[in-house]
Amino acid sequence: MIDHITNTIDHISRAHPNCGIAVVGDFNRLPDGQLRNYPLRQVVRGSTRKSALLDKIYTNMSQWYNLPAIIPQIGSSDHRAVVMHPTGRGVRCKSTYKVDVVRSQDPNGKALMVLALRTFNWSSFYRLTSCDEMIAVFYNVIHTLLNQYLPLRARTRNLNDKPWVTEEFCRIIRRRQYAWTHRHMDDYRRYRNQATRLAKSLRQRYYNVKVKHLRQINSRNWWRRMKQFTGQSKQSDLSGLANSVASGDLSVLADMINESLKHVSDDLEPVSEDSTAVSHQVPDDYIISPETVFAKLNRINVHKAPGPDDVPNWVFRDFAPLLYEPLCAVFNASVREGKVPSLWKHANVLPIPKVNPPKSIESDLRPISLTPTVSKVLEAIVGSWILDIVGCQLDDHQFGALKGRSTTHALVDMVHHWHKALDEGHSVRVLFVDYAKAFDHVDHVILLQKLKSYGVPSFILRWMTSFLCERQQRVKVMDTVSDWVTLRGGMPQGSWLGPLIFIILIDDLRPRLLTHKFVDDTTLSEIVAKGSESKMLGAVDDLIKWSQLNRLNINSKKTKELILGSVDKDSVAPLTVSSTVVERVSQFKILGIMVNSDLKWDDHVAAITSKAGKRLWFMKQLRRAGVCQNDLLYYYQSVVRPVLEYASPCWHSSLTKEQNKQLEDVQRRALHIICGNISYDEARRLCNIPPLHERRHELGRTFFQRIVRDKSNVLWYLLPAKRDAELSTRLRYAKQFPRIFARTNRFKNSFIVFGLNNLQ
Repeated sequence: MIDHITNTIDHISRAHPNCGIAVVGDFNRLPDGQLRNYPLRQVVRGSTRKSALLDKIYTNMSQWYNLPAIIPQIGSSDHRAVVMHPTGRGVRCKSTYKVDVVRSQDPNGKALMVLALRTFNWSSFYRLTSCDEMIAVFYNVIHTLLNQYLPLRARTRNLNDKPWVTEEFCRIIRRRQYAWTHRHMDDYRRYRNQATRLAKSLRQRYYNVKVKHLRQINSRNWWRRMKQFTGQSKQSDLSGLANSVASGDLSVLADMINESLKHVSDDLEPVSEDSTAVSHQVPDDYIISPETVFAKLNRINVHKAPGPDDVPNWVFRDFAPLLYEPLCAVFNASVREGKVPSLWKHANVLPIPKVNPPKSIESDLRPISLTPTVSKVLEAIVGSWILDIVGCQLDDHQFGALKGRSTTHALVDMVHHWHKALDEGHSVRVLFVDYAKAFDHVDHVILLQKLKSYGVPSFILRWMTSFLCERQQRVKVMDTVSDWVTLRGGMPQGSWLGPLIFIILIDDLRPRLLTHKFVDDTTLSEIVAKGSESKMLGAVDDLIKWSQLNRLNINSKKTKELILGSVDKDSVAPLTVSSTVVERVSQFKILGIMVNSDLKWDDHVAAITSKAGKRLWFMKQLRRAGVCQNDLLYYYQSVVRPVLEYASPCWHSSLTKEQNKQLEDVQRRALHIICGNISYDEARRLCNIPPLHERRHELGRTFFQRIVRDKSNVLWYLLPAKRDAELSTRLRYAKQFPRIFARTNRFKNSFIVFGLNNLQ
């Protein structure tokens, strides 16, 4: 029935794009996940038969109707009746025009700027004695030449217009609306039909001309066009938050957000530069070569936004052969003096909503800092020096921001320990720790002390001191910016050094229990043997003491406890953080996967199928826009399927047949959108797509082979000792590693044990 309903809606929507839909009926226990993901909204509230809600209305027009009223039944029916009245007012979209100020990229202007940079005399620049003077001259030259040859230009566009809209289409729409307003129904129907036919042909023509062959030529522009088709290209809207807390004034909202972010670190003691210190002697190994700078400028991502220096990223990449030598001189002067230019310590902060729509400044926004691009280039160079020194000293159970480690490694590691403990008849007590505003509350004094204890040279410490002190930021909301404020602590989220510095800060958080860390996400696991008492209370006390010493604040509301195994949960003493009892949950989302107290994957499968189902809606939008089969297939493989395969080595081998079927149903629906009304097997052959369980099995095999082939792999220690080579030669089917004994099927199907049995 669900397939019939969705297929019918698809058929109607292809013929009449953007039509209104209302599905009405007795949905007695019918699973409605696909309808909600369409997306349609179920608007009936209350019971319609005794105490059950059976009679429902799914629609995409809820804003045009009042909430349904439930009235007494009609005749002999035992179902109450549902009445839904229109509001009496239409929904009008106001034309929103935006003026963008963009830097010209005229080829002639670029050629003239190249000539000007080639003939510019940098000799006086190289004679300057401080990096502040050098950076002022450097930016003065760049801005002067940009304004002369590649000036700023204004560009006006209507945000509501689809990319395929033409003036002729707009004229027909205006005539249609005029006829409707004046109740000329014959004219209205004629113009309505003209608009429908023209919209379909314009979308198809736009796709054939602008998009069809774009994927092979410019994949980035192809994705941009796809997002325009599906309506995903809109920026985050903070107007609702502005209306609720700032009377609709975006400038007031920007100042409020900036003040809120600054307030987080107001209780910290700021560090200060030693203004009397002289230049340090930098070892030859740490002198930055021009070739290094040129290579990094060449790899700059030109599609990322610039920082407060207002120099587009493409300037540094396109003119790298003419700019790398003066920039190299600035970098070496900065390291030698132990001083970071003040402009490079400024950041534009973009508040990105964590939820949509955001309702709170303090909890619903994530600040992303845009710092000057060349500053991040120098950060990457200095950061690589620091990582070479401290890398071998870092915790093996830190899985974030380090090469060769990922969320999948962290999840496989912790789930393996949980499965092993349960297989041995023990129970597991897991604490998921959340730090409030972790990156924004980094104490610079403590951080520098830790860097020194790791053996970081003094000239790098002096440079880091300058990098951390007197950092300034302003918040940017759309085209509105706040005033500048000076921070007393924290690390900018979006900088190169941010994650590395934080994992160094949190590295010595090593309680007496098994601890897994992914940057600031910390998970404590205690194996509780039968008849023994839990030691988690002591570990939490250690955690709290460490957090207080390092000036990090535990968020007691988001910190949760999960108990696995047969232990009597009522007999386990609750945990307390900041005078708040830690909530004990039956399921928790950790690093993108749902884990429940039974270590079964029903909740996770339900979550990812729901998420993937919502993305199928975008595929339907593309299908209606006339996108060809090959591009629809590419979109599915790039956007929808990765949701169904994220961290799959951790959970694939433990799935039931029913769970595998639920995942396969998503691919079946996707191929139905791509190929139309043909069988699933025929569609897979046509698209050359294997079943999802085969792909996940192969992903697991590849992941396992990487572990067994590399002793430096972070998960190598989970493997048993290798078989003796002489013994292996006498075996009929020689395998590199012996099997691990598993008492329960749950442990037998966990990734490491399953891999030893099936993937060697």
